[in-house]
Amino acid sequence: MSNYNHRTNSRLNKNNRKKKGNNILNILIGVVLLLIIIVVVNIVTDKGTDSAKEKKEATPNEEVKSEDVSADNTDEADKAVIPAEGDDVKEESNTENQASSVEEESKSDGNVTVVTEPSNNSKIDEITIDPTWTPIGTTQTGEHVSSYDSHSVDYAEKVKALSYGSGLDASNMFVKRLGNGGSPQKSVGTVTSKDGKEIYRIQLEWIDGQGWIPTKKEKLKSLDDAS
Repeated sequence: MSNYNHRTNSRLNKNNRKKKGNNILNILIGVVLLLIIIVVVNIVTDKGTDSAKEKKEATPNEEVKSEDVSADNTDEADKAVIPAEGDDVKEESNTENQASSVEEESKSDGNVTVVTEPSNNSKIDEITIDPTWTPIGTTQTGEHVSSYDSHSVDYAEKVKALSYGSGLDASNMFVKRLGNGGSPQKSVGTVTSKDGKEIYRIQLEWIDGQGWIPTKKEKLKSLDDAS
């Protein structure tokens, strides 16, 4: 009976050791598998990270490249609209010719600045009417009274208007005659240059608040006609 028990215990111990060994082996296998899984996961994660980094780094380069292409296209567009040098010269020439033509038309058509006509009067060489004449201005206030007193303000302003209408400088002008021009607000004066070569009869008109304005200039033929 003792031998049987001993054999039974030995078998049980052997089985227990075998089971323990199997359990340890299974644990080791599990640990190895777990390590393998961890390594694989790390590898996959690293690859994914590297791929994302590559994409992230590639994006700015692609944008720069796109900008370069856009700049090239802009250059091409600029080249396309730049005219040849000869075309520029031709265009400028045409513009100048057109401007010149407009200026000539304004002088010869509606905007005539000076009208000068020969006179049928034997004492008058020519008659000039200049639409660009303007009142000379005045310091007088209140109701205007025409004066032929050589010391009055009104007389001085008449002389200034005669100088303006004749084109003679006041320092190179003699007033030969200055009198009524047919109404209280009109005057007529005859002036000559100091050398006597230019003789003019100027008609003046008063504009309230603005002063005397020349309305007509007659170029006389001799000093005898200046009286």
